[in-house]
Amino acid sequence: MLTFVLASTTILFAALYWMLRRSVRLATDQIKQVLKERRTNRHIHFRSPDKQLEALLVEVNHLLSAQQAERILHEKKEGQIRKQIANISHDLRTPLTSMLGYIELLQEKPISAEEAAEYLLVVEKRTKALRSLISSFYDLSLIEAGDYHIELQKIDLQVLLKRALADLYPELSAAGFEVVLELSDENCFVIADEESVMRIYLNVLQNVLNHGQRSLHLFQGVKDGKLVTMISNETSSLREEDLPNLFQRSFTANRARTERNSGLGLAVVKGLMQQMGYRVQAEYHAPLFTLCLEWNKSE
Repeated sequence: MLTFVLASTTILFAALYWMLRRSVRLATDQIKQVLKERRTNRHIHFRSPDKQLEALLVEVNHLLSAQQAERILHEKKEGQIRKQIANISHDLRTPLTSMLGYIELLQEKPISAEEAAEYLLVVEKRTKALRSLISSFYDLSLIEAGDYHIELQKIDLQVLLKRALADLYPELSAAGFEVVLELSDENCFVIADEESVMRIYLNVLQNVLNHGQRSLHLFQGVKDGKLVTMISNETSSLREEDLPNLFQRSFTANRARTERNSGLGLAVVKGLMQQMGYRVQAEYHAPLFTLCLEWNKSE
């Protein structure tokens, strides 16, 4: 009887050992196959007589899931980078092509002094646009890397908004904008970097010039208990579904309608606001686009 029990036990352990070895071999083959096919989303699937081995394979599947998610994210970022490079190349090429064209006109045929002055003015404008684009791209790279220098101090937003509006008012007026400025009577003091705030205001107003039309309403003061700067303008180059992508680098709502499409301006705005600890959000109710800068008031 004892001999029968020992024999049965030996056979049982041998069977379990064989099944365990088979499970390990199958698991090894599946892992090799998954590693061979890097782009696969496969996991390890089978049951084992050993609970510890099953627990190990569950953790292996977790690692595979994390690796697959990382690969998908990496591929998505690569696609975004390629698209950004294509967009920026287009935006660099546009002013360069125009500049070279006018330079060739200046060189190839006799022209009057008036025509020469007109061509040089166009070249100057394109050069400034190109310099602004390169500067924005460089600054955005610093902002995203956390290397953009800011010096926080107490500043008056009212003074800076008036200064930015005065700088671009001739262009806004020439473009036919009806500007309405609504400022609170009190000073709007915040802790921020003065140069960054000026850059934010100028970028926002330049975005209005590039993509807005007809009316521009500027409000700065306390609204619903928050200190805000609200810039509202009419536009026909935006759709409601564009809002989630509006602050992405090189996003353009309607590239076909305008040549001024760097898409970097609002990305810089968001980056600078976040680096100073503030928020920016956008709303669109056709045809009115509103950008809201939210500040924390300094007492």
